[in-house]
Amino acid sequence: MRYSLPLAWVALALVALAAPVFAASPVPVSVGRSRDGVLQDLQHKVDLLVGPGRVNVQTDYLGAKAGDADPWFWINPGRPIQLTLVDRKSPSYVVGWYNESGAEPVLDGVDDALVLDRVRLRGVRVGFQVPRTVVRFGFFLTQNNPGIGHSTVKHCTNRTFNAPGCRGQAPAQQPLDGDPQMLVYDISRWAGPQTWLVACEIDDAGLRMGHGDGECDHDYSDVIFTVSGVAITPTLNSTFGKVKQRYH
Repeated sequence: MRYSLPLAWVALALVALAAPVFAASPVPVSVGRSRDGVLQDLQHKVDLLVGPGRVNVQTDYLGAKAGDADPWFWINPGRPIQLTLVDRKSPSYVVGWYNESGAEPVLDGVDDALVLDRVRLRGVRVGFQVPRTVVRFGFFLTQNNPGIGHSTVKHCTNRTFNAPGCRGQAPAQQPLDGDPQMLVYDISRWAGPQTWLVACEIDDAGLRMGHGDGECDHDYSDVIFTVSGVAITPTLNSTFGKVKQRYH
């Protein structure tokens, strides 16, 4: 895995050329209560981070409203990006970035890199850069370091790379093209420009609470981190003029 990457500036014109087409929002998600107690609920943690009443974790994630980007990716800004660990239930949950090439990431260290490893503690800030060969990227969550052949669970911010429905069988209320395992919230108004909060659920999000597995609480609090210094762009076909307008 590589941790120190070269500086890269990416032309906005490239964004408009290669974006795949998806249009599935709104995406239904139910953020459950944590079995670890109310102080571990995602809403409580977000209130502590940005202030109470500012972000509703049930309704303000990207993809919750019609017209939201779904799925989405981040654009390589060509400068250092900062990831801050808000909380993590287990040190075995690690986070990194992957190349949004349109194909499911392999996580072999070629077009991906570990950012948040096991030794990082709550509140730590990690700086990283994405190489100039990568135009757009997303984040992955695994239960073990990727590339060593032992990862049993892998989730991506692009939900289409995640297994759909209840252990592959989608119930009516779940999307047919991949479960949202990593919810993204725009907290730029309170945490600084281009800042996003990512809330991760390690359990199968398509498995309904109390349906076949009493251990699934779907609290989306297994790993919570923020990423700042990078813009997000919807995965929709666009003209260069429209993309340029987003940056005015």
